[in-house]
Amino acid sequence: MALASDAVFQKIIDGLKENKAKAKAINGVFLYKITKDGKMAKEWTLDCKNAKAYEGPAQGIKVDTTLTVADDDMVDIALGRLNPQSAFMKGKLKISGNIMLAQKLTPLLKTEAKL
Repeated sequence: MALASDAVFQKIIDGLKENKAKAKAINGVFLYKITKDGKMAKEWTLDCKNAKAYEGPAQGIKVDTTLTVADDDMVDIALGRLNPQSAFMKGKLKISGNIMLAQKLTPLLKTEAKL
């Protein structure tokens, strides 16, 4: 199933290839659980330790932080229409594991591109 947030993750994958040092500075592994209509739709792994991202659960590596967010909200966060902190406070973004590590992600998620 194609989701609107797929474009966000493709942008992240491209960004990681171009800027491995920035990703490795974050030094964490994140699992995104994307929901659609309240149901789990897709998982993405963002492995900043090895500067790569891929669709599906983490493979052979421990996840530091798990983020659960609706497809549309993920797009809004990436486009800067939804502040990640306010999304978290409103319950639109659920974070488990190392919450402080998640705050380092913001520069990597920002996209100037039109999705």
